Amino acid sequence: MIAGKQANEPVRGTPEVEPLVQQLSPLEAEAARLRADNATLRARLALLDQALDAMPTHFLIASYGAGGPTITYCNKVVADHHGICREELLGQSVGILSGAMDRNSNGPAVDAAALRAGKTLHYENEVTRRDGSTFWLGRSIRPLFGGTGVMTHSVSLGADITAKREEMRKKQELQDKLVAEMRERERMAIELQLAQKLESVGRLAAGVAHEINTPIQYVGDGVYFLRGAYEDISQLLDGWRKAIEELPDSAEHAALRLRIAELTDKFDVDFLRAEVPNAFQRTLEGVERVTNIVKAMKEFAHPDASEHHGADLNHALETTLLVASNEYKYVAKVSTDFAQLPEVICNIGELNQVFLNLIVNAAQAIQDAARDTSTGEIKISTAVEGDAAVIRISDNGCGISAENLSKVYDPFFTTKEVGRGTGQGLAITHSILVDKHGGDISVSSQVGVGTEFTLRLPIGGRGAGTHS
Repeated sequence: MIAGKQANEPVRGTPEVEPLVQQLSPLEAEAARLRADNATLRARLALLDQALDAMPTHFLIASYGAGGPTITYCNKVVADHHGICREELLGQSVGILSGAMDRNSNGPAVDAAALRAGKTLHYENEVTRRDGSTFWLGRSIRPLFGGTGVMTHSVSLGADITAKREEMRKKQELQDKLVAEMRERERMAIELQLAQKLESVGRLAAGVAHEINTPIQYVGDGVYFLRGAYEDISQLLDGWRKAIEELPDSAEHAALRLRIAELTDKFDVDFLRAEVPNAFQRTLEGVERVTNIVKAMKEFAHPDASEHHGADLNHALETTLLVASNEYKYVAKVSTDFAQLPEVICNIGELNQVFLNLIVNAAQAIQDAARDTSTGEIKISTAVEGDAAVIRISDNGCGISAENLSKVYDPFFTTKEVGRGTGQGLAITHSILVDKHGGDISVSSQVGVGTEFTLRLPIGGRGAGTHS
């Protein structure tokens, strides 16, 4: 029990006792005073017990001896919360309360050493009762030192914090949910901004393509006309030459033939007649290439709102490769293996953006691996698997490390230097494929070997589902 005074400090001067004591012999008087002191001490201790039992706080005193800490005193709430009778606890090791009580401690020996050094220990533990039920206990343990400076006891104060922890858990869940919603809103806002920017760029590109298309048609028509005119002139020259050769021999005709031969050599007519057709052919091929690029730009950049309709994915990939050729033509060669695909219900404009992101990423990975067109390679293949169209885009670039592989779709995550990547490309790619098309995207990679992205799109469109 708890002593209110030191043992050598008797309680004196009780008004009810002193008049009676004065009538007794000295020995009897001293005995009466001691009985009165003991009664007063018991009353004080009972009052302290009642006060401690009335507290909602866990209060426990442990003594430290050779056998480890044993329970010297505990209030009623300790016994009630642990489901053990208080009389059963007194004199027992503190371990009787629960083995789980010290689950988060550093070990009895370490804890005792810390207490002897004057430190206060703080724990939050999940305690298991004898009936198997549990509650969370938060407690602080402080050492008590005797007159010689040696720790003799410890005082533990604690409380049932189950409700508090549950409240904190719910608050944390709510906070995590709010953070996730904020991040999703931020991602959607950025995606909307990028979509609006892409739409503006698309309209601008479509306008520029239209402006280029008209003059390039003039150039093409002019070259076709010049090639035809040159062929006519060439035939005319052949006719003149043949006619001159057929003139009867005379001094004047000989002089004329000599003059024509000199002019032919001077203007290198034979060389021109051999090379001009080649020049026309190269020019027409260039015009045709520009025409194809302009057509691809118009198809790629055409703003098509959010409608989903049947589209040829193979043609979309070819168009994107043509538009993105400047990104990869100096660092890698491209090989394609396109299977026969049915039309896929999709927003082809959004998928063009997906294909462009992955092709540009592949080209940059190959460049980072210090490869060139002789060693760098981008492979693109398509196939039908079940009710899904499958597109695989792989490269033999620098690869992605294992710790970064799970983060590639996170908004703003990028390993590229500033100005080369925003960390939004793959996040938007994932959103377009999964959220907007009901598809799937997966990635496999090995550092120094390369990366492969696998895209799966339901042929029937969003809601139709995909099967591996």
